Amino acid sequence: MTDQNLEQFEKSLRDLRNRFVLLTSPHRPALWSFCLKLTGSPWDAEDLLQDTLLKAFSRMALLGQAIDVKAYLFRVASNTWIDQKRHLKAVWEDLEGAEDVTAPESTGAQVESREAMEILVSTLPPRQRVILLLSDMFDFKAQEVAAMLNTTEGAIKAALHRARNALKKIQTETPDLHRARTGLTPPESLISRYIEAFNKRDAEALVALLDKEAVNEIVGDWEEHGTDMMRKSSLTYWSQEEGRIWVEYGILFGRPVLFGFREHGGHPKVLAEILSLQTANDRVVGQKWYFFCPELLEYAANLLGVPARTWGYTFDLAFNEDGSPKS
Repeated sequence: MTDQNLEQFEKSLRDLRNRFVLLTSPHRPALWSFCLKLTGSPWDAEDLLQDTLLKAFSRMALLGQAIDVKAYLFRVASNTWIDQKRHLKAVWEDLEGAEDVTAPESTGAQVESREAMEILVSTLPPRQRVILLLSDMFDFKAQEVAAMLNTTEGAIKAALHRARNALKKIQTETPDLHRARTGLTPPESLISRYIEAFNKRDAEALVALLDKEAVNEIVGDWEEHGTDMMRKSSLTYWSQEEGRIWVEYGILFGRPVLFGFREHGGHPKVLAEILSLQTANDRVVGQKWYFFCPELLEYAANLLGVPARTWGYTFDLAFNEDGSPKS
């Protein structure tokens, strides 16, 4: 395949992906919330969300039939997470052998509060967790959940019955680990120098801190390999953005990150991006740039006590070719 043909192929794929983004956007907030409840971590939730979208996009051409998009996305997310847990722990409940039980689907047996649901995330077996979340928080019927997990309606009701009974035995006091902090002192001088270059909007000073083959993943939208590509693409748009931009070192759910802030909409400080850096040999060898991840940004902003400035799900739908935001 020639470079020209490859470029045309990539453009066609990106056009299809943008159509997929428009198709799935109405369901993204609920899907991210579901992933968060499953995993208990915003980082794992974002990873699960991106894996789900990638799988759903790649398999849609194989479906050959009209589908309920929301149910399809939740099904892919559920099975992806279950497969991950199976590979990590190899410990499951066998729903196929479960005794069919007709359990009540309403009244006091249901989850009483979101706080109780949060506790379940870390205590129930994986498949029970999926079933209870789908049923009690996201309002899927037992028949729909059974179709998602390739099992029987009776088995779903049995698992749901067990999960609700388990809820009654769970202690409601748990450590509050869900915190974000910013304004901390970076542990190494490389990070301090990166922050200084970023806050001065000095693209060349940033490049000097990057390994020549560094990978920049703009999560869910774009990937750049090497500093030459970064200069041509993301750093060009970044350097042209109007207004004040700065980052602060901090922690989000145990992961060291750079929180990116803006002055926007009359607010002196809004969260607009998160960067996670990978370093080696006094160089940045990789970075994940959480820019087109509005649910993660809103979640982190809420923990930090600041507003969020979000950008949608993809550059093509949020910005013009010159990098200016679309109206």
